[in-house]
Amino acid sequence: MGSKGGIVFDRQWPWPIFCSRRGIMVAGLSLLLILGACQTTTSDGSMALPAPSVRPAQLPAAQTVRYVIRPDLSELRFLVFRAGTLARLGHSHVVQANNIQGEIHLAQAIRQSSFSLVLPVADFRVDDESSRLEEGEEFAKLPDAEAIAGTTRNMLGEKVLDAARYPNIEIESLALDGPDWGPDIAVRIKLHGVEREMTVPTAIERNGEQLVVTALFSVNQSDFGITPLSGLGGAVQVANTLRVRMRLVARKA
Repeated sequence: MGSKGGIVFDRQWPWPIFCSRRGIMVAGLSLLLILGACQTTTSDGSMALPAPSVRPAQLPAAQTVRYVIRPDLSELRFLVFRAGTLARLGHSHVVQANNIQGEIHLAQAIRQSSFSLVLPVADFRVDDESSRLEEGEEFAKLPDAEAIAGTTRNMLGEKVLDAARYPNIEIESLALDGPDWGPDIAVRIKLHGVEREMTVPTAIERNGEQLVVTALFSVNQSDFGITPLSGLGGAVQVANTLRVRMRLVARKA
C-alpha cells in the first residue's frame, strides 16, 4: 500500500472487486462522489479551495481501437462511512453509480490510450441490499426505508452533490504510465463544479472483444468543496474520506 498525489491506494484486493471487506484507492477516478448521510443537519461555513492545477484532457491517439462502456455490466460504488464520537447511532452507506456512459481508446502503446466517463448523478442508488451484504460487516445491517430516503435526499441536495446544478460527474484521462495490465492513470475529475487531477492505479483485463478495468481508491469530499454532513453537534458525522470501487466493462465498437 502506498500513496501518490494525495491519493491512498492499494493494488492488492480479492476479485471480484465488490466482494472484499472494508479496507481503504484514490482520490478520486475518485470520482468521485460524495454523499450524504442519515442526518439532515450540516456544518456551516464556506470551504476555501486552492485554485486547481489541471492539465488538458488527453486526446485519442491517431491509431486506436475504440471501446464503448457497457452500462449494464459496469458499476462504480462509493462506500460512505459513519464517524464521530456517537458514530454507532448513524449508518454507513453503499452508493452505486449506475448507467455509466463513456468510451476507451486503446492504443498499441498503453501510454497513448485514453478514456472518458460520465456518471449521471440522478442514477445513483443508495443501499441496495445485495451490495451492502457484499461489502462486509460494516454494512451488514440494512437501514430502514426512511433512513435510505433521507440519505438519498441529502446526497442529491445542495449541500452535497447538488444534482440540480451539477447533474453529471465527468472523468477524463490525462496520461497513462506503467504496464499494459496495470497502468497508473492520471485523471481529471469534475465533481460539484470543481476539477481535480488525481492518479489512479488500475488493472486491465483483455478478453477478446471486451475490456474489463478495475480500480480501488479513496477520495476526500473536502477536495471538491463539500463539507461532510453531521448532526448532534458533530457527534454523528459522515467521514470525509470515501472509498470507491470501480469495475468498467467495455465492448469493442
